[in-house]
This record gives sequence, structure tokens and C-alpha cells, in this order.
Amino acid sequence: MPSPILRAFACRWLCFVAVAMLLGLMGRWHWGADLFSHFVVQYALLLLLLTGLLFWHRAGHWRWAALALSLSLWGFIALSLWLPIDSADSPVAQTRLNFLQFNARQNTAVLTRWLLQHQNDETRMDVVLVLEAPVAFAVEMETLAEVFPYRLAQLEDSPFGIALMSRHPLVGARILDVIGTEFPVVTAQLVLPEGRQVMLFGIHPPPPVGSDLAELHTQFMDALALQIDPAVPTVVFGDFNATPWSPRLQVFMTQTGLYDAQQGFGLSGTWPAFTARYADFLGIPIDLTLVSNDLRIHTRRTGPDWGSDHLPVMTGASIRK
Repeated sequence: MPSPILRAFACRWLCFVAVAMLLGLMGRWHWGADLFSHFVVQYALLLLLLTGLLFWHRAGHWRWAALALSLSLWGFIALSLWLPIDSADSPVAQTRLNFLQFNARQNTAVLTRWLLQHQNDETRMDVVLVLEAPVAFAVEMETLAEVFPYRLAQLEDSPFGIALMSRHPLVGARILDVIGTEFPVVTAQLVLPEGRQVMLFGIHPPPPVGSDLAELHTQFMDALALQIDPAVPTVVFGDFNATPWSPRLQVFMTQTGLYDAQQGFGLSGTWPAFTARYADFLGIPIDLTLVSNDLRIHTRRTGPDWGSDHLPVMTGASIRK
């Protein structure tokens, strides 16, 4: 039998989800509201449950409100995650690049073993970005020197150590100080065998939790946007400490003309790893790869659990002709 208590419970939760969604849309103007923008898939799943409960209870206008919210949110998710960004027959150059990015939280040994095991098969990586890379990773980088001879790193036993490794030459590789040395950006021009170049930016901005850190995050992304030339093939990848649905991150994407490589490949929840490894929808996608329209994405997936609180992300791309 339908329960009045359960019906009232569902109505209250529907109000909560509606308010949370509205706050998320207002995230551009306040960091606290922006935090609500990251849980779009979780809201959608909760709305499915609430819609079912309210229809079971024949809850008048409540059930139709829940259905409308659910359909609108699932439509948005389909457009932002599963709608392909371009056609499969887009002309591309012959060289295909495989990128791997991993917030290691100083757990790099499993990553090193995986890279050595897969250095010559179809899953081999061409460019590797390691975040929260500790000082001890220097020894492992030497172990990987034959596979990735081109390297740049600023290693720290802190959340902001960073390392970039590549099979292909890196020209002008440097550590870029956009708002302060505490939040370094590694950047270089990746030179491909046919002579084409791709501008790389490996980033790890501060987590926007609290007004001060949120302001630093905004300053970081605004300063980074000024470094990006829309006329040059570009990849910006790393732990963004934001999801693609964040209004603040949408500003950055509009400023730079970059798009999320995840689009068209479904949800790749990356954090926290202990939930995302069981089901993508339990984690949120904060480890992102943003690319310019010069690049076409072939593959996009999360990797195995390597002992960090983040899952690694693997992206396959090629440059359009």
C-alpha cells in the first residue's frame, strides 16, 4: 500500500533536487553554488527513483513535476556526454596519439609497471601526465627513459608535484607560473613525426572549496586562458577540480574554444576512485581532457585502480588534416 510518509519524503527530496539543480546553474556567481553543479548524474538517478515513487503514489502535480525534471536532466546529460562531437569520417592525419593522465597521489609504482608492460602493444601511451608526483618519482622516470625520452617535471612531496613524459619531442618545454609557483603548469609543443605540432598544458588548479581557494581557482583558469592560442592545436589535461558542467569551467571553455574530449563517450567518473571503479555514475568526472577543434577524439576511458583516490584517464586522438 502507498504510504503517506513515503510520499511526503519523496516530495521533500524532489524539492531538494530542484533547488540543488538551480543552485548549480548559479555557480558562476558563487563558489558554494558551483559545488552543486558537479552531481548532475547523481541528481538524474535520484529523480528516476523519485518519479517512480510519486507515480506509484499517484501524487498529483508532484509526479508530473518529477517527470519533467527527470526528462529535462536526462536530455541534458545525453547531449553533454553521449552525443558525438563530430562524424566518424572526419579527415585526420595518420599519427594517432594516446594520452594518459593520472593524479597519482604519490602512488606512482603501479603506473610505472603498467607503462613498461604496455610499451609496445596497442594500448601504449605517447604522452603521460602525472599529478601529485613525488620526489621519488625521479627514479622511476629514469626507468622509463627509453620509453619516454622527452620529459619535464617539478617533483614535490605535496599535492602539486607534476611530470610530463613523451615518446615524441617536446619543444619549449617549461614550467609555467600562471598565478604562483604553488600551482605549476607544465607546457610544451609536442612535435609529431609528420612535423605537426600540438600545444600541451598539464594542469592541477587548487580545489575550489572555500572562498579563498575558489578565487584562486578562478584566477588560475583565467590566467591559463590567456596562454592558449585558438589557432594552434591544443590539449589541456589534468585534474581540473571541476566537472564539465561547472558554469565556471564553461566560461573557460568559451574563452578558449576548447571542448571536452569525454563528449560522445559517456560518463567517465574518476573521483573518488573507490566508488568510480564499481560504477562510473558513482564518481564525478574531474580529471578532464579539453581539446581544440583541430583534434578528433577516437577513444576515451578510465583505467584501472592504481591505488590513488583518482582513476587514470586514457584518451586517443589525432589531428585533423
